[in-house]
Amino acid sequence: MAIGSSPGPAGAQPAADPVKQYEELSGQAEKLNDDVLKAQENVEAKKAELDKAGAELNQARQAEEQLRGRVDVLTESTFQGARFNGLSAMLVSDSQQDFLNRMSALEMLAADNAEAMDKLSAAVAQANDVQQRAEKAASEATAVADDLKKRKSDLDGRIVELRKAVNNLSSAQKAGLGFGQVKDTGTYLGPPGAANTALQAALSKRGSQYQWGGNGPNAFDCSGLTKWAYAAAGVTLPRVAVDQYRVGRPVAQNELQPGDLVFYDDGSGNPATIHHVAMYVGEGKMVDAPTEGQLVDVRPIRGDGHYIGARRIVG
Repeated sequence: MAIGSSPGPAGAQPAADPVKQYEELSGQAEKLNDDVLKAQENVEAKKAELDKAGAELNQARQAEEQLRGRVDVLTESTFQGARFNGLSAMLVSDSQQDFLNRMSALEMLAADNAEAMDKLSAAVAQANDVQQRAEKAASEATAVADDLKKRKSDLDGRIVELRKAVNNLSSAQKAGLGFGQVKDTGTYLGPPGAANTALQAALSKRGSQYQWGGNGPNAFDCSGLTKWAYAAAGVTLPRVAVDQYRVGRPVAQNELQPGDLVFYDDGSGNPATIHHVAMYVGEGKMVDAPTEGQLVDVRPIRGDGHYIGARRIVG
């Protein structure tokens, strides 16, 4: 009889690599973070549309009421006998010229009344159209607000999972990932101009904390850092990584220059799944705000291994 340790339960799987689990959850949370930021942009845009529609509706209703008041005055005058028909004008006229004058006045009054009615009709139609657009804007604003709420909930749940994964990391693993310390304090230079200004701005934030949705100046998420750095150079970038990937021009990896933005997806090669952006500093390295627990620092460009491409923003 062979004597040895008892085997584990049938079909038992080896424990997941804590670092791999952490990196996978980080990528998922970053994508959800971008989704939340895009949803926030949608909410702000819809709110602006709703405010504009409300102002237009108010103006349209005011114009309608003014014209309605004018028509009411004309109608009231008619019932009070302030207007004459052609027969009464002939009967009360003292002369042919007086008759012609009265008929001319009647024609002008009739034209004025018709014009007022036409304007009122147009104003009512316009006000109704504006009201429909305002109601649509209100409905859309509610929908995007609900979408934002859901995406925030999804992100919060994933961050909870990610923080549990952080707790599963050993001290050595945390040190290897750059928790709590800046590892690279080297000097890096880019081409003269905005690219180098942005590069130095990003490098100046080494040691800053990672923050979901962080826009700086003291805490950042990945696209928050690149947007903030290029803003320091007078260049405006979109807020999220997947949109920053559409700015500038594509650059091959072997042609990267300091200041170029480098992007990472989920491994599928689909730009729609981009969840991380960093700034190339040279020597095969990048500066970035990586994820939960890590500080802004300079790291190898390999990132999580899911490099998808790069963009040159200026030059």
